[in-house]
Amino acid sequence: MTSEKKYLFGPVPSRRLGLSLGIDLVRAKTCTQNCVYCEAGATTDLTLDRREYVPVDEVLRQLDAYLATGPELDYVTFSGSGEPTLNSRIGEVVEFMRTRYPQYRLCLLTNGSLLDQEAVARAVERADLIIPSLDASNEEEFQKVNRPVPGYTLDRLVRALASFRRRYRGAYWLELFMVPGVNDTAASLERFTALVKQIAPDKVQLNTLDRPGCVDWIEPASEATVLRFLEAIGPVAAVEAVGKFRHQRYHSLTVSADAAQRVLELVKRRPCTAADISASLGVTLEHAVVGLEEMASAGQLARLPHPRGMFYSLPDGNCGCPTGPGTPKD
Repeated sequence: MTSEKKYLFGPVPSRRLGLSLGIDLVRAKTCTQNCVYCEAGATTDLTLDRREYVPVDEVLRQLDAYLATGPELDYVTFSGSGEPTLNSRIGEVVEFMRTRYPQYRLCLLTNGSLLDQEAVARAVERADLIIPSLDASNEEEFQKVNRPVPGYTLDRLVRALASFRRRYRGAYWLELFMVPGVNDTAASLERFTALVKQIAPDKVQLNTLDRPGCVDWIEPASEATVLRFLEAIGPVAAVEAVGKFRHQRYHSLTVSADAAQRVLELVKRRPCTAADISASLGVTLEHAVVGLEEMASAGQLARLPHPRGMFYSLPDGNCGCPTGPGTPKD
């Protein structure tokens, strides 16, 4: 990285944000937590102390020099070597972006630990998108996965996330990192569901190990684990799994009237298989099958066995449904 972009990185293709230019406001590795999965490495300065860790005047100069060229970006994102809100002048960077480069969407990736501080909340509330983290459903998991500054508790974090949500008017996504053997039990899922409902984000993003973390015992979640999280959280919040599995679900067909209506709109135009519905609505094949069978049993859909598989249509049959051994149109 050249000196002209010492405090910027990228643009990089992000799994969640498209093409993103990063802003790094702290030294490596300065954070309020020492998460076991962090791809930036182990925290060497574990602190709640807010101050100007890197010179913000220079950050603004570098941003100005780069953005004045008009690069195509999906987001400009606070992230990098630690917790961005530890920099006491982050609000000046937000204000700079909002007034000088309002055409760029601004995102904050944060562990959320400082959002209960009025100065922090006021500094970042003009960002377009804020993605805090919730990786634990009880204190034991919090201490094992996130390893925060001594004395900082999960209860404080949840209260911070919920209170900030009530004042914030931008998009608010909650990232949940799945750690097999730690936070993926049935009891954990029940607690996570209650916490998500309390925080009320616009969306939950499920994540799991994609690059080496800070410890050697952590492993990626299996697809079965991802599906269990989707199933547990789906009834209370929009939810998607990023990364390897790329599952997206906003609600199971079994619990969402909106999803059922979308199925009816699809089959009104042509008969569909469970695989068709899965691809169209962004739900897993397993959930599509369950939902379609429930709708068929309730008389909302007709089942149409066919050499290509089971098709579903409206019950009246007036939809060009496959009736013989041929293949329906794609």
